[in-house]
Amino acid sequence: MGAGRQVRLLLWKNWTIRRRQKMRFFMEIMWPVMLFMGLVWLRRANPLYRQHECHFPSKAMPSAGILPWIQGIFCNANNPCFQYPTRGESPGLVSNYNNSILAQFYLDAQELLLRDPEVLQLGRLWRELTAMSNFMDTLRTHPERILGRGVKVEAILKDDELLTSYLLRDVPLTESVVHQLVNAHIRPEQFAYGVPDLHIKDIACNAILLERFLIFPNRWGLYAVRNAMCALTQQRLQIIEDKFYANVDFFKLFRLVSGDLCHLIIKIGYSI
Repeated sequence: MGAGRQVRLLLWKNWTIRRRQKMRFFMEIMWPVMLFMGLVWLRRANPLYRQHECHFPSKAMPSAGILPWIQGIFCNANNPCFQYPTRGESPGLVSNYNNSILAQFYLDAQELLLRDPEVLQLGRLWRELTAMSNFMDTLRTHPERILGRGVKVEAILKDDELLTSYLLRDVPLTESVVHQLVNAHIRPEQFAYGVPDLHIKDIACNAILLERFLIFPNRWGLYAVRNAMCALTQQRLQIIEDKFYANVDFFKLFRLVSGDLCHLIIKIGYSI
């Protein structure tokens, strides 16, 4: 039997069945027509509107953190659609709610406690004071550990210090004397119990006292500084001392002495 004859027999069978079952034939015709009429009514009842490109906020998983996860659940309950790309679509970002109350509170607390310059300076000052306190305790209890070690004057001056220019221009001292003075090392063990009760003039004119507080690279530097400083008046020497304190960067001083203390502790541990 050919294919054409099979198709004709199939069509004859279907037509015979529908002619015998008129209600079924009627429903098969009317059901698609009703559906089509319903679609036409919905089209007329709800006019078309232009829908912009949708960007949905990302929902973070618990592994992204408690705050992004909770915000993804409660702040995205209505599943809004945005016309522009959301923040969470950027690489490395998981939260779209950087403007929420919780996020702003977190950022403000972080800015206040972790990024505020004054708070950072206070934390830095506390750490440096703690290191300095430990260093001073070592000076009082075991001064022999740092005996003969010093802190270079030039290393503890501010970056924009005016002491050198003052000594060269206003005192005035020679460049070699100023060089010897700023490259000398201060003996911190001499200040373990406070500032010694000595006049600056007595120290400047006495080589033994001067060497007690300062370590010079060579003996010539000691006598050159002594001769130049001893020729100055008590008032001028007091001004130089005040200028020195005004140009000292105490953070540098604390870091240097705390670093020396750490090196000493390590050396003592190795020696034990």
